[in-house]
Amino acid sequence: PALRGETVPEGTRAVLERILEADATTRERLTRLRPQAVVPAATEVLDDVQSLLTRIDALVGSEQLQSLRPSSGEVTMLEGMASRYVPELVDAASDTLGFLQTFEGSARQEALDNLGSIDRQLNVLAEGVEQIERDIVGGVSRSLEVHSEFLRTRFADQHLNPIIDV
Repeated sequence: PALRGETVPEGTRAVLERILEADATTRERLTRLRPQAVVPAATEVLDDVQSLLTRIDALVGSEQLQSLRPSSGEVTMLEGMASRYVPELVDAASDTLGFLQTFEGSARQEALDNLGSIDRQLNVLAEGVEQIERDIVGGVSRSLEVHSEFLRTRFADQHLNPIIDV
């Protein structure tokens, strides 16, 4: 997505460019991980990461997000997702894919369970992105604390012990 020329405040532009760079780096990692995704659960996790990155990029490309201050909750939360949360979950998925290739029996099942947990955490992040999408369309801006509390509540509702620190 393109940042719309001179209309994007300079501070916001810098943050949005970092988000896009982080997403591009994560996409490159996904490309390298795809050949290791030998089970459907692994493919699903990688597909869900790809979908999340696409949605984040679409938000970054929106005029509404580009008009926000760099300190707005929406911009800050998306930067956290792109720069920290999603890469940490991809790290965990990468480790788990390695385990799947070498382990058998109960250790393999534990690795599959880990993939399921990673995927559920990605789904919570997707719900956070959906909330930001709705807010942006509705012209509502929320603080970072509100977005973080939304994620913490959703992780708790899903009975997940997140890998990421929100």
